[in-house]
Amino acid sequence: MKLFSTLCALVAVAGLAAAEEKKFDASKMEGKWKMVSGTKSGDKLEGKSLEGEVTVDKEKFTIKGGDMTHVMAFKLDTSKSPVQIDMEGKEGPSQGFKAEGIIQLDGDKLTLAYALPEGKRPEKFESAKDSKTMLIVMERVK
Repeated sequence: MKLFSTLCALVAVAGLAAAEEKKFDASKMEGKWKMVSGTKSGDKLEGKSLEGEVTVDKEKFTIKGGDMTHVMAFKLDTSKSPVQIDMEGKEGPSQGFKAEGIIQLDGDKLTLAYALPEGKRPEKFESAKDSKTMLIVMERVK
């Protein structure tokens, strides 16, 4: 019985260590990104909608495309799964815009889904027709 208890304790500790390894590390988002695909309420984004560069630091996204610059402050809730993100436009055409979303980092791929005005925070990384959800996939610029 003592051996069984010891094995259970080891399995529990190993499980906690594995869970720690999967914890979202926001610092790994920092850097330059390019948008590679996107969908807005079920409609695929193309051309100029995906042009530009996104720079992420510990508290904001700076999106530069054409002659416009958007600065979006963000806060993460890493205790949720998927990780939740709340964004607010601070500069540029998006100033005053607020959005609730979810975010996922997988190596050099950053996926963001967020609610458009009158939408609600998405629960999945998708943007179905009439969902009032924007889905953006970015790849790290090397």
